[in-house]
Amino acid sequence: MTGLHTWFIPGWMQNEPALQPHIPTPGYVQSMLREGEDPKPQVLEECKPLCGHWKSKLERCETQLEKIIKINPTKTCLYPMRDYVTCVEACAQPVIHDQLKGTH
Repeated sequence: MTGLHTWFIPGWMQNEPALQPHIPTPGYVQSMLREGEDPKPQVLEECKPLCGHWKSKLERCETQLEKIIKINPTKTCLYPMRDYVTCVEACAQPVIHDQLKGTH
């Protein structure tokens, strides 16, 4: 009976650790923050490969969109793009936030 609620309640998903990427805190994050630099672009680049599931969904949508857009120009890949960006941000944000002064 585990997971049955995910079939009946829209928007609910099983907790799948593979869909929640996490990287160990790189050493450069703290040093960049001390120097007043923004480590987020580098952390985002490290997190992108871990969100392959969402990236492949986005690429499939974009491939299909090329065919469909001629018939229905209102179609977009907004939701797959949102899911991919949310995944990358959810991976990167705690790494940076936990290194800020005053968070502990």
